[in-house]
Amino acid sequence: MKRIAAIALLTLFTGMSALSAKVIATVNGYEITQKEADAFVKRVTRGRANYSMLKKKDRKRVIQELAKQKLLTRMAAKELSRQEKLAIWTDFYIRKHYKELQKKAQKELSVPEKYMADAELWIRKNAVKIPVTEEELKAEYEKRKKLFKDKKTGKIVPFEKVKPLIAVELKKMKFVQQVMKDAKIDYNPKPKAAGRKKTQKKPAPKSTKKQAKQ
Repeated sequence: MKRIAAIALLTLFTGMSALSAKVIATVNGYEITQKEADAFVKRVTRGRANYSMLKKKDRKRVIQELAKQKLLTRMAAKELSRQEKLAIWTDFYIRKHYKELQKKAQKELSVPEKYMADAELWIRKNAVKIPVTEEELKAEYEKRKKLFKDKKTGKIVPFEKVKPLIAVELKKMKFVQQVMKDAKIDYNPKPKAAGRKKTQKKPAPKSTKKQAKQ
């Protein structure tokens, strides 16, 4: 009985392991697994739910968010030089906001904060080229006005003072949207075909006595 129970338990864990490793989507060929989706949903819901419990439309949203994270971190890893990656940790922005970024990574993201920092640098580097108009900046300011409050006075900070910050964030937002617009997300990837079995070579026919004499 004990042996049967042990086998059943082993089978259960093997099944769970296979499920967690299951590829549920791909973005530009990069795989997104059930394990990553579960971890993301658990963080967002504070352990109250997992990916399998979500409705179809919510699953799609989770995949889109994970696709964005995966694509940005992979592209950053490919395109940033080693010197740029090392410079991240001496960068003023990262040093100033490190704790904030770390908390965000733990709560919301499915990637370690170091990869998120790489992605942040890569986004800012490319976002510089993205044009933004005065009208767009003012519209963004009006939309997020409540966020620009002076902690001491409680008054809304004037547009001109926060304009550079809005410009940086808007450029970043537009660049990410541009990247994701060109991204190819497959919500129903086909399982990989099992490797072909190696065909055994047939042994060469034995030579006859006559052939041997010749």
